[in-house]
Amino acid sequence: MVESLQTWFSWPTLPFSLLLSAVLAYWLVVILGALDVDMFDFDIDLDPGLDGHESLFDWGLVGLRWLNLGDVPLMVWMSVFGLAAWLSSTMLDKGMTDPTAGECVISILRSTGIGLVAAKLLTQPLKGKLKLVEPNPVESMIGRTCVITSSEATPEHGRASCQSDGAPLILNVRSMDGPIAKGETAEIVDYSQDQHLYYVRTMKS
Repeated sequence: MVESLQTWFSWPTLPFSLLLSAVLAYWLVVILGALDVDMFDFDIDLDPGLDGHESLFDWGLVGLRWLNLGDVPLMVWMSVFGLAAWLSSTMLDKGMTDPTAGECVISILRSTGIGLVAAKLLTQPLKGKLKLVEPNPVESMIGRTCVITSSEATPEHGRASCQSDGAPLILNVRSMDGPIAKGETAEIVDYSQDQHLYYVRTMKS
């Protein structure tokens, strides 16, 4: 066991062992509930420029898209890549003793290549299927109706309840056409991203 640990945390396997350790720690913390599973997932625009002038940067984005980055949660992709690269290094380099810098570079590049190919192939069936979808995006809220739950809704203050597939949504609202009394139905017509407020107007004619 000690010999295996020495191999795992020696060059050229060391970078992949550290990556795999970080990935395992992440999933352990997620399982324990201390982190959200999408904490390190970012909405990255990987579409190249559409103005007809492609650059080296655009070609790089095409490469990332080909690897399914952006279509598969980042930590899922990193888990597959890290495990594949680590297994490649531990199996193919286990007999390597006192490797030179050149041998380490060649080994790391080889295992990285194997990890990239494995990540591409193994995440292909998951492409686009694991994206977290916001249950009530702002776009879907515009045009829906809500019921005023505060004493009234005015241009300065107000709260309302809006039915959803789950529990009713409690919204901070502002009236666009004068006070709206408690219990009245209003239509959501706009949203302020800066203030996190929904603007409503009465349904009464």
